[in-house]
Amino acid sequence: MPVAYEKLKAQLERERARLLSELEEVKTLAPEVVGYGNHMADAASGAFDQARDLALRQNVERMLRKVEKALSRFEEGTYGLCEECGQPIDPARLTALPWATLCLDCQHRREQ
Repeated sequence: MPVAYEKLKAQLERERARLLSELEEVKTLAPEVVGYGNHMADAASGAFDQARDLALRQNVERMLRKVEKALSRFEEGTYGLCEECGQPIDPARLTALPWATLCLDCQHRREQ
């Protein structure tokens, strides 16, 4: 495995640890029951907080899945290869997005 890939793997492992910690923190936020207050503004504020907390949790979970998938690709020996065309992903792209699974060409085709 190239030295640069070792650094990316270490970066992904640190990111996984950070995301797991953040996920535990988000899970500990007490869910409020919305709609049973005496004041409409309190209910609206509670609904906003609940929606924000849910969005934060979903984002952390989504990023964690990407990071864990990238780490599993290291184990499989497929890290750095495009999932669609099998060509190597540009190292600059992996440096910017170590969880990238597609080369730029395939990513552009997918977005269109």
